[in-house]
Amino acid sequence: MKHNVLIVDDEPSVRESLSSVLATYGFKTASCGNAREAMERIQKSAPDCVVLDVRMPDMDGLSLQRMLAQTAAGLPVIMITGHADISMAVQAMRNGAFDFIEKPVDDEQLVASITSAIEQRKQSAGSGPDEKSLLARYGLLTEREKSVAEMVAEGYSSAAIAATFSISVRTVDHHRASVLAKMQATSLPQLIRYLLVILPSKP
Repeated sequence: MKHNVLIVDDEPSVRESLSSVLATYGFKTASCGNAREAMERIQKSAPDCVVLDVRMPDMDGLSLQRMLAQTAAGLPVIMITGHADISMAVQAMRNGAFDFIEKPVDDEQLVASITSAIEQRKQSAGSGPDEKSLLARYGLLTEREKSVAEMVAEGYSSAAIAATFSISVRTVDHHRASVLAKMQATSLPQLIRYLLVILPSKP
């Protein structure tokens, strides 16, 4: 059975490229150029996963993702974002998005993320470590690593974290790599998902 993926991006070339790539991996795709059209399509027939651009005219991807979290609970959403939009992508994950992928989109990373999102949805209890396990891993972090981890979870860049603590970007990257290892996360989005489970939500 082919899984249905809805691609939402205001750039026709991006929609065509992603549709072509996903088709080669056996996915059935549909695409929309704006959030309102996507919402109408989803209300009529929900896909198995949505690939959603952060920046779009009229209604941005973050606003659409918030609406989907309320009206289509459990529908996996993967945000695609430019480097400058990381903080927005992190906010989307706080609102329930499954993942975010930076542009230019890596084909294999996107396919792996979509596959994981659909599989996790099938397993109603979700997959991955529970809160107790994550807290145990978090307890292994040094105080500075915890401070860095908190800012990472809020979407701050390495440069911004370095400025906050008056340390070098290289040192921040070292701390972040240590946090990844101790939290047993294989990517930045996965680390953020883990941290959002155990860190208090900020308004």
